[in-house]
Amino acid sequence: MNARTPFRAVAVGAPRAPDERAYIAMLSLAALLVVVSIVRLAPDLARYWTAGVTPRTAGGVPGDALALARVMLFELHGPRVLAALAAGASFGLAGAVFQALARNDLASPDVLGVTGGAQFGLLLVMLWPALAGIATPLVLFGAGLVAAGVVAVAAGGWRATALRLLLAGSVCALLFSAMTTLALAWSEQSIAGVALWSSGSLYQPGAQGLMSALVWLALPLAVLPPVVRSLDVLSLGERTATMLGVRVDAVRFGALVAAVGCTSVAVAIAGPMAYVGLVAPNLVRRWPGLRAVRVARLSLCSALAGALLVSVTDAAVLALDLDGTLSTGVAVALVGAPLMLALIVRDGLGRPPGVGAAQGGALIAPAFIERWARRIPPIPIPLALLALMLLGVAVLAVAGASGPVFLAPARWWAGVAGHDAFARTLLLLRLPRAACALLAGALLAASGVLMQSVVRNPLAGPEVLGVTQGASLAVLIAMALDDRIGHLGTFAASLTGAMATLALVLALNRRTRYAPLPVALSGLVLGTLATTLAQWLIAQASLQPARFVVWLAGGTYGRGLTDALSLLPWGVLAIVFAALLARPLDLLALGDDQAAALGVPTSWLRMGALVCATLLACAAVAVVGPIGFVGLMAPHAASLLGARSHRSRLLLAVALGGLITAAADIGARTIVAPREVPAGALTAMIGAPYLLVLLVVQARRERAGAGR
Repeated sequence: MNARTPFRAVAVGAPRAPDERAYIAMLSLAALLVVVSIVRLAPDLARYWTAGVTPRTAGGVPGDALALARVMLFELHGPRVLAALAAGASFGLAGAVFQALARNDLASPDVLGVTGGAQFGLLLVMLWPALAGIATPLVLFGAGLVAAGVVAVAAGGWRATALRLLLAGSVCALLFSAMTTLALAWSEQSIAGVALWSSGSLYQPGAQGLMSALVWLALPLAVLPPVVRSLDVLSLGERTATMLGVRVDAVRFGALVAAVGCTSVAVAIAGPMAYVGLVAPNLVRRWPGLRAVRVARLSLCSALAGALLVSVTDAAVLALDLDGTLSTGVAVALVGAPLMLALIVRDGLGRPPGVGAAQGGALIAPAFIERWARRIPPIPIPLALLALMLLGVAVLAVAGASGPVFLAPARWWAGVAGHDAFARTLLLLRLPRAACALLAGALLAASGVLMQSVVRNPLAGPEVLGVTQGASLAVLIAMALDDRIGHLGTFAASLTGAMATLALVLALNRRTRYAPLPVALSGLVLGTLATTLAQWLIAQASLQPARFVVWLAGGTYGRGLTDALSLLPWGVLAIVFAALLARPLDLLALGDDQAAALGVPTSWLRMGALVCATLLACAAVAVVGPIGFVGLMAPHAASLLGARSHRSRLLLAVALGGLITAAADIGARTIVAPREVPAGALTAMIGAPYLLVLLVVQARRERAGAGR
């Protein structure tokens, strides 16, 4: 009894006012939910009542009006309203538990990659119908639990910094997205269904299908009551919680199981609706007096807020007669994205206490890479240029000689000389494609170096900042409007989408002086919104969804000499940027104050470098699609090879980026020949595990250094 007294005095001895405000908030949200649900079902209830009191047909059999009213109420509109409430509440509840578990306002099913894992599990269910039915939430739960575990290990535990969790979750989500795209490229018949569900949809197979999914919700709800109370104690610190008799590991595992279980059921019901689990708890915390409320009350309020958000949005979609042209998930993303950006920029969401706007959060600096690089002599710039030329020639030679139809070196040279017509034709098909891969990879690598320097985080890149997603969405829209769009139109669309995304990120983060965490989080929000809209667009393109999915994966299939020539000027421009921006970026690495003292306009430099990086990335996306992770891997590889200054790092990263992309292109058309794997999916399958391992190694070294 004495052991429990300190617990209640410390954990539950909070002022009574927050609890009273929590009850008021719960009652208000519950009342709003009841009103919204009654308003949504009022026409069907009135129709059912009217049909029930009308005279019956001969023999006492209900008339057609009553049968129709019953179907509309109990099989169509009623289950849809219930699905909106259940999915929104599950997402909101999962977000609150994740944030309490990680003690981080940015934790949510989306950020931690759980939604992406559950989405991949949904694809497995569709590809293997034997897994479908009542076991669907269980498969989604397993995939989501794996994703959450990977993110937790990569970030270094649930107490990792906001930026580390954000990046680990982003990389994991991109990995599952690549796996999903790769599976869809092999199963074209499932593209439309998966794309529709991925964009978030409340279409359900009647009340029976909904109830089958809701049965699984009883398991996480049974785990929650003992877990949420222990999470309050755990917020005091692991040592204090252990002294009070709390089994820390068991509580964390229970919270993880409950949150992932709620997420899997929500995805099974409505698909991966973005932002609900992130926005709902943060909106509740901004209710007057609820900042210090206990986890149980915060979780319940978050569940009610999530249910209200999804239900109101779905009602608006139906009221505006947009059902069929705009899914509920897309509408929720359109509503949630501005709310999320407002929380990031206006309220400083994710900024640690005591950290100023110019800093914005903890930075990830892989010290072991720097120590490795110090052991290698600096690479002279002429040597880096020579390496670029040699690597390009070598990859072109390999690309021309390899493939489903192998060309011996003798036939390769005979084709170049014009003595072998078949070899010459084959080379004319392969070499321009390899050249496109080389140039596109070089541009993405240069873009990654510039973005990492500006954001001052070696895990930043075009994908993390949402630039490639914005460019991809714009190109998909252009392709949907005109399926014969040319190179100029594709580049214009890519440039428009990328620059619009970058302009939003810059405008939103002007007050924070482009601090790392707000910039990365803003890019993640906009990138998620663009991805959701792209998936919805694929679902709407009933005539050519396979073409959209293959392009969205990224690759050089069908690219020719014209495409390679269109990338060549941008490759030259990347080298010019390396020469002009190298010295100012070296000074910027010393810190904003030191760089400003040396005459460097830090804000203008960041903006200019981001614009240059965006131009390079969108040029590559316009030709080869959104090939992922090249802009992240190549700068790291350059650092591992000893590149210290920005000039040598840019040049060497350009060479390595071209080599990585060209090698991925060769593997894409030879691994499973005569079929072809999208090169973008292949680079993601390689790059995502590489970056996750990088995060794991860094976290272990930091823990080892802290224990000394």
